Amino acid sequence: MYSRKIRLLRAIVENENLSSQELMEKLSIGQRTLRSEISELNEMLRKEKVSIHSGSGGGYYVKSSEKAAIQNYPDGMIRQSKRMVLPETSRERFLFGFAWLFFRREPVSIQRAAEKLCASNTAVLHTKKQIQDTLTWYPGLRLETGTRGMWISGSEAEKRHALAQFINYSTFGSIMMERLMTFLFGAGPYEDYMSFYRGLPDILAAQGCRLIDKSVEGFALDLFVTLMRSQKGFVLDGQETPDSCPCVDALAEWVEKAGYTLSARDKAYLTECLRARRILYTLGKDDAALEEYIEVTREFLAAVDQEFGTEYRRNEELCGKLSVHIQKMILRIQGGYFETNTILQDVSNRYGREMDMARRINGVLEKRYGAAANVHEISYLAIYLRAYSSRKLSALVLCDLGEGIADNMVRQITQYCGEGIRILGISSLNEYRRDPLPVDILISPSRIYNVRLPEKTKIFYVDYLLKETQLKKIQDYLLKNTHTE
Repeated sequence: MYSRKIRLLRAIVENENLSSQELMEKLSIGQRTLRSEISELNEMLRKEKVSIHSGSGGGYYVKSSEKAAIQNYPDGMIRQSKRMVLPETSRERFLFGFAWLFFRREPVSIQRAAEKLCASNTAVLHTKKQIQDTLTWYPGLRLETGTRGMWISGSEAEKRHALAQFINYSTFGSIMMERLMTFLFGAGPYEDYMSFYRGLPDILAAQGCRLIDKSVEGFALDLFVTLMRSQKGFVLDGQETPDSCPCVDALAEWVEKAGYTLSARDKAYLTECLRARRILYTLGKDDAALEEYIEVTREFLAAVDQEFGTEYRRNEELCGKLSVHIQKMILRIQGGYFETNTILQDVSNRYGREMDMARRINGVLEKRYGAAANVHEISYLAIYLRAYSSRKLSALVLCDLGEGIADNMVRQITQYCGEGIRILGISSLNEYRRDPLPVDILISPSRIYNVRLPEKTKIFYVDYLLKETQLKKIQDYLLKNTHTE
């Protein structure tokens, strides 16, 4: 830790000679850690052309002629440490460690990572497991380990995609973003990022490009990560390509004024990023997908309609918007990354049927591209399907006290439950035994027996004068299994 280096240096400067044992006791560290600290301090002191020396008896000292040069060095370290940002929670340790590892050129040992993250080796081993688990979401990236430490393998483009996407959905606000970027790069680059983020919407709008807010953040990070990695000497794979767009060209001119340069490869990469970002649908604005992706969408909706008895193919508005979304989704998948859905758990819990429908996209993707969408991408499709669902559950009311009571039951149910239910009629139990009409819901005041019912049929037992609690149970069931526009 940085504070430990300061204490160690002060102890050595203030004494003629300190043995390893004395230093280990003073700092509560072991022999290996002490040697590592001395080695790292000497790397820092090399700029001053001085160093910490080891005596023949195993102790450490500073030469008298060098003490004056080192005397004020701890004070400078303290001033620098006040400007440093260090992880304060296990969540920050994971976030900072994940991002920091992407910018390492050489393998990193657990000990080195522990020093950087100000944590114990045990805590860093847990962080390493978290990083391994997170990278499983990115097929082209892996956390490799060897005798010299750990490192992330994969193409440069996939690393940039993963890093921008991860930061976008893991920082939860500007304070965490500032802490992370200051930890990685110092204070200056964060100010540049904020300048890019604030100015980006105007540049996009001038070129007729409208992104949802999270995509604006994401594209600002695409740009920032590209600039930072280029500065560190990480170069995109492949040949120089002229593939760019007016929006990215305008962006390149803008960042140049801030002292940054985008290469032809960088501009081509950012063009791909922009094409994969989710857009804001605006009335009167034409955002059409390519014919290839319209065909994919129609094939997907046909598969859903056939299996689930829906009529999504007939909805041209849905097909148009979903085609644009699926086009961008496929571009993301082909780039080796995905769009995180922060409400994934809620969608999975509440829209189970639509999630089942959305999974049918993978049959189409596998056949056409040999690829598959993960659960985050599938959940976005489920939301589209839910939004455009017009399915109503069919119901039959069984009543043996005459049509007046039955009509009153139908009126109460319809008023309370709205358009999510379609009551096909009224019947007695005897009539229903003779002609069991297939419906989604049976509502009856009397026990239903000696009837073979379809598995999907749900029975609600109620009073003749329905209680509100009974009506609410029916309504809750409808909300979970239907949705109206």
